This record gives sequence, structure tokens and C-alpha cells, in this order.
Amino acid sequence: MVEAKHITSKDNPRIKEMKKLQSKKYRRKLDQFLIEGEHLIEEAIAHGQKIHTLVFLEGYDHGKYDDLGLETFVVNDSVMKTLSSLETPPGIMAVVSYVAPETEGRRVLLLDGIQDPGNLGTLLRTADAFGFGRVILSRDTVDAFSDKVLRSAQGSTFHIDITAMDATEAVQHFDGTVLATDLEGAIPLDEVQGEDPLMIILGNEGRGVSDAVLAQVDRKIKIDMPGASESLNVAIAGGIIMHHFKA
Repeated sequence: MVEAKHITSKDNPRIKEMKKLQSKKYRRKLDQFLIEGEHLIEEAIAHGQKIHTLVFLEGYDHGKYDDLGLETFVVNDSVMKTLSSLETPPGIMAVVSYVAPETEGRRVLLLDGIQDPGNLGTLLRTADAFGFGRVILSRDTVDAFSDKVLRSAQGSTFHIDITAMDATEAVQHFDGTVLATDLEGAIPLDEVQGEDPLMIILGNEGRGVSDAVLAQVDRKIKIDMPGASESLNVAIAGGIIMHHFKA
């Protein structure tokens, strides 16, 4: 059992180092990120993520984590609020490195330029629910390991293989059927049957899937909408499409 170290100053070097992980730049540089709350931490532990450090608020019952042999800090309220992205911190945090789970990669979701953290987190959670075990993020998609995305994904981050790469390159290297959402020249979703390997592409909230990516897909698909609305939120659309092709 590793003895917890008490920290009471926001200027402590280790606290300053962890605080840097609130920045995308340092998350990428250090290959680490912060997670908050017992649910996310237990999901990370259960699904083989690399836990570097645990941080507890004074008075938090951390007994069940004591035998994990991890670097552990106990901090006061002021220090915890410095590290937390929440107005009311949950009292437990961890520094983690992402470890992608093994997947056959036969059902792939490619996200081309998604900008809203809530949308990305919801799409990760939905991909997990409907058997899309691999999610590829274009280089300009929001960071999957930001606090807002992690909270929205509710632990699904640790269940699926998340990769960041150039979207056109991802399509070129995929050996299977590639479908992308679009309005022009698209086939209604209800008329499309998908067979593995299958890649579904969803695009930016404003512009949709980029022209460069659309030029490489096998078919363009759309969701028929009998109502008056002209469009759907990308996370809602993704849920409908992935449910249609669910494993």
C-alpha cells in the first residue's frame, strides 16, 4: 500500500504539473489527461487504462483504492478546485493515459471536424452502445480527452478504440463499405443495408462532411425527415444511423 501524500498548496510542483493537463497542448505532449468522479475512475480501472495518480479531497473515503499501489495525494478544497473543471468537485480525480482496447475494427465511425464537446461525447457513447468499436477523429475534431467530452461519454471512452488521423487517409486505408451523410445525391437511410466491414462518416456541425472526404466514399446517405425541420443535430443523426446499422 502506497502512503498518501498531503498537499495544501496550489503552488506545489506536482499540482502545477497536473493543472497543465487542463490544456490540450499538454495533454498531447504528456499523453495524459484528467478524469473526475468515481464512475469514470472505476471505468478506467476496469478497462485497463493506465492510472498514474489518484487525488482525493480531504475526508474522502479512499480505502478501496489503497491497495492499487498508485501515487496518491490528499488535498484540501482549494487545491481540488484548482485541478477540477467542475464548480463542485466530486472529491476524486485521476491522471490517466489512454490505452485503446482491442477491436476487430469492422464497424468504424469516422468523425470529420466535429467541434462541440457534447456532440463528440454523445457520439462516442452511442458508438459504444451500437457496436461501433473503433472511432476515428479527423485532426480538426475536438479533443476526445477534454473534460467536457469525457463527462459526456460517461466512460465509453475506455470501451472503444479512439484514433486521431487525417480523414481522407482513414477512408483510403479502410477495406470495406464507406457511407457518409450528405443531402446532395444521397440515398435514404431506410434503403441502405450495410455489411461489415462498414465505415460511417459524420461531418462538422455547420459544413457537414468535407468535399475531399465525400469524393472518396462509396455512397452518400440521408435521413428522411417528414417534419418541417431542415436538419438534425449531428449526435442525434449519428444515433439514428448507428442504430440502423447496429451490430
